[in-house]
Amino acid sequence: MDEIEELDSKYHLSYQEKLQLKKAKSDLEMWGKGPLSSLLDQGTIEKASSGQRAKLVLVQVEKAMAEERKRATDYHDFPPPRITLQKQKELFTTGDRLMGRCPCPRDGELTRCCNLHTLDAVEQCAFACSYCAVQSFYSENQIKVVENLKERLSVVDIPDGTWHIGTGQASDSLLWGDDYGTLTALKVLANRYPDKIIELKTKSARTDWITDDWPKNIVATWSLNAETIVEKEELLTASLESRIHAARLAADRHIPVGFHLHPMVFFDGWEKEYAEVVSAIVRNFKPEEVMMVSFGTLTFTKGVLKTLRERKRPSRILDMELVPFAGKFSYPWETKRKLFSVAWNAFPQSWKQGFPFFYLCFEDPTLWQPVLGRSYPSNQAFEDDMRRSYLETARLFRKKD
Repeated sequence: MDEIEELDSKYHLSYQEKLQLKKAKSDLEMWGKGPLSSLLDQGTIEKASSGQRAKLVLVQVEKAMAEERKRATDYHDFPPPRITLQKQKELFTTGDRLMGRCPCPRDGELTRCCNLHTLDAVEQCAFACSYCAVQSFYSENQIKVVENLKERLSVVDIPDGTWHIGTGQASDSLLWGDDYGTLTALKVLANRYPDKIIELKTKSARTDWITDDWPKNIVATWSLNAETIVEKEELLTASLESRIHAARLAADRHIPVGFHLHPMVFFDGWEKEYAEVVSAIVRNFKPEEVMMVSFGTLTFTKGVLKTLRERKRPSRILDMELVPFAGKFSYPWETKRKLFSVAWNAFPQSWKQGFPFFYLCFEDPTLWQPVLGRSYPSNQAFEDDMRRSYLETARLFRKKD
């Protein structure tokens, strides 16, 4: 008999109580913890009146789950699930909706938004990061590639207000290299619009795309994470060391690079491991080689939370305190302050003299001052400062050539 059916037969649970217990049971199974009975004080429940026992079951489960979520996630006894890379099917599409916008809130200024626009040349990702819902947005194992992209980007008109274009929203920007001609097409666009920054974002270690004719307004950026999170939650991606090495090879060819410590995760040992990530950046790069460094953490919509739970893949990424923020769910403010401050303070002062540009991605504006020692009164002020820094870095790279 199912565990919840047993509890129902014993304590006569209501429909809503069963729904809540099923959700808790599903989370425990995903985390590799449980069963539900391990959270219950059976003696206290049995002493209660028969009409209160069902409610007490739910109260005890919810209290235990809340206490678990508040603790730093423990990965010591969590083996990463075995996932193999499956063959991808290719589908070439017209790409009717080529350009889009980042998912920052459009109404109000709940975050500091940089006005990033997106170019979805490829949809789908072959990596298996537990916190990412990209694989669920599109058909399983099917890569959608925009056909005739080079021809389209050679004539497309980009409005003056669009200055920063990212290609890593619907897929990993460099996982596919230039297999489908997407990077060649982006070079055409970059050369047509030298005053616009095109950002590639990746968790790969692929380097065969590196060329000497690389436009200096295309920046290659790597999402970096603590080794524990790479191993346990960023499945099939390149190792931290391999990502750093790939970025170093790009910088050696005078290609602007950047780094995103995103999503930072509150886990047992996070302080030491994120300081080591920063140390790896500082050891391998000069600040003037790096266009930007961003900090950010886990954020989920209700839909993504539902998708991750329905997937039922072993993961402890949702073993966290989920607090509403800007229409999504994330860590509490104080947890974020600790995470970002450790990373920021690990950078030496020589990295805080103008280059690279540091920022918080999709975060509460009140976090900027206590973490970075600066803040912006509006989205426009943030965007203007970022644009000035990015374009100045691109200009310096052109002078090197």
